[in-house]
Amino acid sequence: MAYGTFNSVTEVATKFDIKVDKETPFVNTKKIEIPNRLFSLIEKKLRDRINYVSEYAICETIIRPILDIFAENSPLKIWSHVAYNVDKEKGLIGEPDYLIALRNKYGGMETPVLCVIEAKKDNFDEGWSQALAEMVASSILGATNCYGIVTTGAFWQFGKLENGVFVIDPISISALRELQYILNIINWIFEEIRCGRLANDVYCTRAQTELFLFEEGGQKKD
Repeated sequence: MAYGTFNSVTEVATKFDIKVDKETPFVNTKKIEIPNRLFSLIEKKLRDRINYVSEYAICETIIRPILDIFAENSPLKIWSHVAYNVDKEKGLIGEPDYLIALRNKYGGMETPVLCVIEAKKDNFDEGWSQALAEMVASSILGATNCYGIVTTGAFWQFGKLENGVFVIDPISISALRELQYILNIINWIFEEIRCGRLANDVYCTRAQTELFLFEEGGQKKD
């Protein structure tokens, strides 16, 4: 069994004793301004049906460019389709679409704090089952708080796992109509991670230190 073989959120929650809350809104926003040219380019990609012909197309022409906006000047890196094998017996293995995490001193990936999933065949429940399994894997590695995003490219949903409670924000947001709102939410999530809302103080200290290096010199110092 791997992350993508779980069939439902209920299956994952039952297996790992996770409380599920699908009714409580939790997302907030932090305003981000991006160049008009980039914003228009993303809007154009969202409107072009050719970008929805396959899972790969959705990932690489819509999801990845949006994530790149936030990772470009952040110590948090985008880990695309890399092996994330935590516990084979529990089904916590596989290559997730995108994991957001720091890079450790050996060049490898720290514990992910944000999991981003492309909803296969527009099936959000299966997408969230995979995302939750990945978030559980992060909790096993020590993260007390991990965020999740499941998207078809056109619609976006947000969730988080904190201290054994999984919350899915009940609103599915249209990128075609509310792209700026989605960008503001993702910016807020990155800010929450950066500001030390996670319980892993070592992680937060490293993230804040690297962010300072970005802001001080305009680019990360090696």
